[in-house]
Amino acid sequence: MRGAWFTFGVMVLLCGTMTTGRAQVPVQPSLMDEAFQAAQWGFLSSAGSALRQTQQRRAVGDGPLADLLKARQLLVDQISKTETLLASTGTDKTGEARDAKVRLAGDLEGLNAELRDLDTNLDQNFPEFSRLTNPHPLSLDQVQALLAPDEGMLFVFSGQQNSFVWAITPTRIAWHRVGLGRVTLADSVGQIRQSLQQATLLRGAAGLDDEFGKPKTAAFDRVWSGLLYGELLRPLEPTLKDVKHLYSVVDGPLTGLPLSLLVTDWPLTGEDDDPEVLRRTSWLFQKHAMTTLPSVESLQLIVQRRSEPKVKEDYAFLGFGDPDFSGQEMSQPSGSLYRAGTADLESIRALAPLPNTRREIRELSAILGPETSQIYLGPQASEATLRQALPVRAKVVAFATHGLLSGELRGLAEPALVLSPPDLATPANDGLLKASEIAELTIDADWIVLSACNTAGGDGTPDAEGLSGLTRAFLFSGARAIMVSHWPVRDDAAARLTTQTFGYLADAGSGAPRRKAEALQHSMQLMLDDTSDPSLAHPAAWAPFVVVGDGGD
Repeated sequence: MRGAWFTFGVMVLLCGTMTTGRAQVPVQPSLMDEAFQAAQWGFLSSAGSALRQTQQRRAVGDGPLADLLKARQLLVDQISKTETLLASTGTDKTGEARDAKVRLAGDLEGLNAELRDLDTNLDQNFPEFSRLTNPHPLSLDQVQALLAPDEGMLFVFSGQQNSFVWAITPTRIAWHRVGLGRVTLADSVGQIRQSLQQATLLRGAAGLDDEFGKPKTAAFDRVWSGLLYGELLRPLEPTLKDVKHLYSVVDGPLTGLPLSLLVTDWPLTGEDDDPEVLRRTSWLFQKHAMTTLPSVESLQLIVQRRSEPKVKEDYAFLGFGDPDFSGQEMSQPSGSLYRAGTADLESIRALAPLPNTRREIRELSAILGPETSQIYLGPQASEATLRQALPVRAKVVAFATHGLLSGELRGLAEPALVLSPPDLATPANDGLLKASEIAELTIDADWIVLSACNTAGGDGTPDAEGLSGLTRAFLFSGARAIMVSHWPVRDDAAARLTTQTFGYLADAGSGAPRRKAEALQHSMQLMLDDTSDPSLAHPAAWAPFVVVGDGGD
């Protein structure tokens, strides 16, 4: 069914709207809506699935059905991973590749049999389960009805040759086709990320330039950033002009870049390595507070969740920071954290300590309420401590530590957060809190803050996964919103961004509740305006974090 919808949708997209320069040929509303829904069928992501599955469990509460739903969801994820491994195994008909294929095929057959048995159990004992398991794309009208008066949604679907962009507000809808396919978008995102990577190597303030006597920082490629904004969003400015809070749903290479750092100025003036020029530049985050959604349908789940009755929290804040590391390795270690198939505790201990994260966790506790907080620092910031605290209901849960993506290290097949290593490794406590382990936990939180490296994932390549396994796993475990980073973050900058974000929310007082996305927007602007350190003007310092999920009140 999805394939038929997608084929039809591509035909509509190719025929429905033509863009010549900045002019758009009108299209029938019905065709626009068909194309919008068709693109969603081709878009449905694992992160969006995780959010939907969590909502399904919430809908049925505690008890046998909730347990069966979680077991089924974990099983489906395991089947998907096994299918991916089987598809990527070599084609040799002899040797290790053949043996691996035979073993994986057997595993897959057993998993599918287990799924059939579980579904039979569900059908017999909970016949209304099917009502919860059939996601459907939202229509344009449905999205408009879900948006608050000052909210909007940006949906970008990237194809092989063209990309398609929708802008939706409660009263307006616009869309256009862009002659940029996935490969071209990947090139653009790669250029921008390269200038971000260069800036992360400059940790402190730059000295004075000998020739001009002006402070300098690493250059940020404003040209590529401005061109990308011009192609994707400038034609939609009239539609989005009154939007204060913008939800964005993107796929493909664009998942590797926070849209907040797109440059809205044109033409550009000044030098890209001049901090004052960077401060004067107009950035997209200054126009809109931004929230990332894993899928369009996630908006419906978020709005439904807001109507749920409030449950008393165990903690206002649960924090883990400054794990017990004693080495000099940077946050991207070059070796392996595994030896003989198990975590190498000495390699974990050899990671560089993160002293600023201790201050970050303590400041967050002070902001959110020390009397209702529980924090674990140094050796206590461990897997064992976390598991002892669960299940838990908390307003905010924060992890301030090193984060690793799958494939960054030999032997690490999935992303992980690095916590204090134990004296003796066990499967449940080896210093690496992996995505698969997170998915099996129950962490019911309004916010989860991953003040770590690369926790949003996606590197701009055409096949990059949009939201890393860490983000998806925390959505699955019960988080409503997650604050995650797109690249290795300076621990001093990360501490400022997180504490200023929650400080802004705490200062709301008796006024109207402030949105999570607006709090991050405020914190980013404060850092950009800080003239004490030239390097803080670079987006590498102020733009790494995004809010995923419920960015509202």
